[in-house]
Amino acid sequence: MIPLVLMAGFLGSGKTRLLTELIPQLTARGTRVRIILNDFQNARIDAARLGALDALVTPLNGECVCCGSLRELLQTLYEVPPDPGSVMLIEANGATETDELLGHLTTDPRLAHFTLPLQLTVVDAARWQKRWWHNGLERAQVSTATQLHLNWTHKLEAARLRTVESALRDVNARAAHVTVEHYAAYLHDLAMAVREDSARGGRSGVVWATRTGEKREHRHPFGSVSLPLPAVVDRAAFERFVEALPEAVVRAKGLVRFADEPGPMYVWHRVPGKQGVSLDRSWPHADALPTALFIGVEMPVSQLREQIAQLTG
Repeated sequence: MIPLVLMAGFLGSGKTRLLTELIPQLTARGTRVRIILNDFQNARIDAARLGALDALVTPLNGECVCCGSLRELLQTLYEVPPDPGSVMLIEANGATETDELLGHLTTDPRLAHFTLPLQLTVVDAARWQKRWWHNGLERAQVSTATQLHLNWTHKLEAARLRTVESALRDVNARAAHVTVEHYAAYLHDLAMAVREDSARGGRSGVVWATRTGEKREHRHPFGSVSLPLPAVVDRAAFERFVEALPEAVVRAKGLVRFADEPGPMYVWHRVPGKQGVSLDRSWPHADALPTALFIGVEMPVSQLREQIAQLTG
């Protein structure tokens, strides 16, 4: 398998700058680097810049990979040949909604030659939460991260840096804060540890020993589970169920029928950062059944089953 890394971060956070430091670190360790760049205007310019650093770069000019350019992104990933010992980095543009994209990267069976995705979010420490109406998007990009890298810390006084680091922990306490050097070593070791695996799945983590004998572990951070819903549910009870989903669930969606209107079926999904559930009238295949698909980080599946069971009460 090939480690799959989504690189996120708000506009100007320094993602491409980080890549210019990360690529030489990986190539020096013998790790081949593949990069997909998604940028509204500069993808081809940055592709030339990064390609000169001994990386195979595919530019995706156009819309964000979480929506308009998603099909092109996935097709590019499908066509990546088996290449044990390499890593695949996706540099998403600054407007990317990471939860939506992680849903596709986690559940698409045609991506089985990659590991379940990691997410490195690059944070401009000097401008953290100074984005006006985009502050919510910046927090959301941090909330799904498995690792965080802080840029421009030299511009901050010590008190401001402590405030930013504390705020990031409040948003996402799971994410490890990494330097470029440590992250390069981590990705190299992970690439070596999974190079003999033919497809994702089968084990929930990878353990390996470093050259100094230190034990390291990579646990697949994101997972998905599909659970059946009752044939019909009470509408108010279902809305309460969605609102009470555990924080570990990054994305939730599926099909549902309601007791007060048992004929039509609806596509439902929870909108991150918003209350309530979104419903769209659907005309599914005759054999489609009510279902709930959950995508998240170390999700409590037994708790989800219990919450669904309560819908039948």
